[in-house]
Amino acid sequence: MNPSRFLPRRLRVPGLLALSAAAIAGWAAMATVAGSMSTPVPEDRRRATPAALPDPAWRRRQGAFTPVPDPAQRQAEVERQQVRVYAEAMWNAIQQFDTGKALPSDKLCFEDDGSLSRTDYTFIANIGAFVWSVLGARELGLIGEEAARQKLLPLLDAIATLQDQAAAAGAPGGMLAWAAKVDGPRIDNGTISSVDNAWLAAGLALIAESSPALKPRAEALLAKMDFATLLNADKGQFYNNYDLGSRAFSGGTYDLMTEGRFISYLAIGEGHVPASQYFRVERWPWWRGQDNPAQFRQYEGVRVYEHTVTYGAHRFLPNWGGSMFETFLPFVLIPETQWAPEAWGRSHPQMAAAHVRYGLDNFGYWGFSPAMIPATRGYTEYGAPPLGIGGYSPLGQDEGARAGAVVTPHAVFLPIELEPTAALANLQKLRQHFPGVYDERYGFRDSVDVGTGTVSQCMLLLDQAMAFGAMTNYLTDGGLRRYLGNRYAARLRPAMAQEVFWYPQ
Repeated sequence: MNPSRFLPRRLRVPGLLALSAAAIAGWAAMATVAGSMSTPVPEDRRRATPAALPDPAWRRRQGAFTPVPDPAQRQAEVERQQVRVYAEAMWNAIQQFDTGKALPSDKLCFEDDGSLSRTDYTFIANIGAFVWSVLGARELGLIGEEAARQKLLPLLDAIATLQDQAAAAGAPGGMLAWAAKVDGPRIDNGTISSVDNAWLAAGLALIAESSPALKPRAEALLAKMDFATLLNADKGQFYNNYDLGSRAFSGGTYDLMTEGRFISYLAIGEGHVPASQYFRVERWPWWRGQDNPAQFRQYEGVRVYEHTVTYGAHRFLPNWGGSMFETFLPFVLIPETQWAPEAWGRSHPQMAAAHVRYGLDNFGYWGFSPAMIPATRGYTEYGAPPLGIGGYSPLGQDEGARAGAVVTPHAVFLPIELEPTAALANLQKLRQHFPGVYDERYGFRDSVDVGTGTVSQCMLLLDQAMAFGAMTNYLTDGGLRRYLGNRYAARLRPAMAQEVFWYPQ
């Protein structure tokens, strides 16, 4: 197991989807009801020319006017219905990771004999991901309040046990070890991962904000976690990890705006570090050149070099590997576009559009992000190189993965609020050309090699949860983001609102 799985490596398509029978039947029923409620139009009025008719308001009052649905609204409704279908199937899949043991598994695979196999280990980031999935299911009405509570309560017991075990092993600041056995639970690794602990802490904060009955326990566990203990004071950046064996931090820090920025959001929001820490993370690395004086700005006393790059007509802030989750995973829980309108509010839509363009231009499909290697059940990073600084390959970083470009559905779902039509068209094309990538009961598999047609027979909990969280926000107008948005607004929003990414005049 490699901690780099969750760490960055460093150390509008036109056309509607086919309408479902249910949607067509629904509209037909609406039209029938509307017709049955209409008042018959007098013969003389039926023969009148449009110019001779009274004004439209009179016609509405007389029941002679039936409004025609707006095509854009009709398309949006069809898209929402399709996303709902996908979300329900994905929730079915996410529940399969929970076997009634202490923790949900990290990976499940569909075997040739029809059985499901699951890992006996998980990663602590999966705990946070499972929490937001449960809350998303509650937001969508897939489960009720009590059912959600019953799924969350055992997680608190498991976290408490793992936290005590890690503390006894020498973990700093109430942090948990990176991996754990699902049965027990018990720690299964000697690494303390900063970003994984941030996602776990987010799970505790989400429980505290969403469940009054569980709030005291969640707050007590969260209170033991101090992210200031993971900070490199000289750089003002968070260490990647801490090794329990050597009792030492890694040399590397989260120095770029990858998904690791979520540690800053969490630590600032919980009051562990000042808001200025967010600006100590570089937007553009010094070793790539910071030679335009116009791009320097100062926030909270920190001098920041703002820089954006272009792909085609789109300009955005690059991440490290050019992958989807590095940019869009924090957006599942934090209202970045709302809180930073001149930064993420400009960049996120452009980054999403650039991913669509890159994939279609080069492979006919888009959606590149770390995922399973379809042919081997291994795992590696995938990305769109022009959209990153380091640039993962769409063929995969693992040399054994280099057959064809690998698309992962979670990367298609992540920006669905920004590119719904393009996302659904891409998913539909994947289903048409690679039928094994989707089944009606459990939804999408983790990845597909669009060069060879090989489909992964497995799913990863984190990938399913990312996609499910994005769909929940799409269907509920940002429902998942409201929890931490309410909790962190006072401390975090004022800092984020200051930032202006650099764009040429």
